[in-house]
Amino acid sequence: MKKVLLALAGVLAVSSAVEAKDYELIRAGVDAPYPPFEYKAPDGTLTGFEVELGNEVCKEVTGKECEWVIQAWDGIIPGLLARKYDMIFSSMSINEERMEKVLFSDPYYTTPSAFFSASDFDPASVDGKRVGAQRGTTQDAYVTEFLTGAEVVRYTTADDMVVDLKGGRLDAMFVDAPVGLELLGEDSDVKQVGDFVKEPTRIFGAGVGAAFRKRDTDLEDQVSAALEKIKTDGRYDEIMTKYFEFDIKI
Repeated sequence: MKKVLLALAGVLAVSSAVEAKDYELIRAGVDAPYPPFEYKAPDGTLTGFEVELGNEVCKEVTGKECEWVIQAWDGIIPGLLARKYDMIFSSMSINEERMEKVLFSDPYYTTPSAFFSASDFDPASVDGKRVGAQRGTTQDAYVTEFLTGAEVVRYTTADDMVVDLKGGRLDAMFVDAPVGLELLGEDSDVKQVGDFVKEPTRIFGAGVGAAFRKRDTDLEDQVSAALEKIKTDGRYDEIMTKYFEFDIKI
């Protein structure tokens, strides 16, 4: 009996040690540029809504800002699984397909997607049109499924897609609405066409969350708790209003 109790005590001690794990630094994977969420300032420093928010999250958990690791989107989940960074904090929508591979935090923002075009492009009539999307995104999944008559042109970065759109090599692009508005600017001939797109949920998910390796439940718990505290104490709103004219909090 004594041996059983000692063994049980050992298991509980190990369990408590895991639950109480302290993180000295969090490496965060991010796809940049993707303004206004993440991009480089003129001096070369990484900034943007998610960079500022992520740094507040990391400071809550570790006392230090995140160590940011730039990774192209089509390799961002493989990079996490290969331990190149500890979490993805880069506008990743929570959906069923991704949940099979990674663990998500509580969602921290939601925005609609939108089509942008310099022509009379109609999202309801796309036969023969060239439509751009960033490879591996929810927008890519949407146009692949629903725009069957269009030629979908996939890009590694949103910047390259904008260049082709402005150069007339695309009829339209489909991106997160704030990203399109930020990249194109007020003086651009390219404008939003059609309504915002938020459905279906199985593609666009239930908001954006930080992603982790499935075994890192302790880190997910701490990041979700940090996000909740930042929303409650006003820091989230302070950062959000620097980058958006509408509420994206979830």
